[in-house]
Amino acid sequence: MAKCVKYLIPSMLSLTFLYLTWYWDYYYFFLILLLANVLNGAWGEFTNEEIRAELHFFYKSTRARFVKILNAIILLGVFGVYLYVVDSGRLSSWHLVGFTVSVGVLTGCFVVTLAHDLLHSHTHLEQSLASLLLLVAGIPHFTNDHLFGHHRMIGLREDETTAKLGDSFYTYFRKAAWFRLKCSYFSSYPLPRKMRFQIKLANVVMALSLLTIYAGIWLFAQRPLAVLGFFVGQGFVSYVLYELINYIQHYGLQRKIEPNGKREPIRLEHAWNCYYKYTNYILFLLPIHSVHHLPTARKARNLMGPRLPYLYFVMVALALAPKLWFEKMNPLAARHQDKK
Repeated sequence: MAKCVKYLIPSMLSLTFLYLTWYWDYYYFFLILLLANVLNGAWGEFTNEEIRAELHFFYKSTRARFVKILNAIILLGVFGVYLYVVDSGRLSSWHLVGFTVSVGVLTGCFVVTLAHDLLHSHTHLEQSLASLLLLVAGIPHFTNDHLFGHHRMIGLREDETTAKLGDSFYTYFRKAAWFRLKCSYFSSYPLPRKMRFQIKLANVVMALSLLTIYAGIWLFAQRPLAVLGFFVGQGFVSYVLYELINYIQHYGLQRKIEPNGKREPIRLEHAWNCYYKYTNYILFLLPIHSVHHLPTARKARNLMGPRLPYLYFVMVALALAPKLWFEKMNPLAARHQDKK
């Protein structure tokens, strides 16, 4: 039971943010979020054997599945209240800007990471919840881009969504955002023709669904400009945060061309990981990223991949300062590349 409760922390934090917004001032929430990181020290890091047990629980347990579904329902409900708060005119213009950025951070941390997990499910309910969460985040093409682009092309030189050694986040973001849009709606991934058509069709349907939500806001909201600006703005912030995390997770880890001319297969060494328990609970095990890209490795003796030097929130701050990022990460990435 205690293990299930830990995976409800994202919903608890979102409800806390909502409470502070309604009855006090929402910006105090980030002090709580920062202080909560003491749990990383208190709970420590996963060992190799603990990772094995945690992965089995997270992906095989009925209780874990229920908790993920419950999280999705709560997060969607909370977002509906966010829309009401904006539409009610409770926030001044400056508070609305701060509120939009704050919700975008929460969406990027909790909504997108939960959707990322649910879209890998084989049940219609969980896939549908993932789609709804991604509409909230304003990333309608995420599912197909992630499954048919990112998971197949990770670490390849032609993959613009894998940050190359020496690329700042800002260079990476410009290339990755356009590459995802281009592959999702205009060109496509190297797949059979019928599958490419189905993927584009699904992406267009999701994009039209998002436009329908925008139209509904414009027609029925009391303050349509404010609500629409909030919806689009928080979605943009959440997308930037998603790309920041993706930049961090794969920076400088390239798949090589082997002597026989074939591409190196995906290995544990092609993603950076953070093993702190609290961070993994609030991000639905996304920081244990190597195993996510190589599910067959879950039965292997060693489940540990390259390790990030700091906690995720520190790595995000570091990624926004390219000089500091390069000083820390370039030697680490080069060392891991040389080991392979």
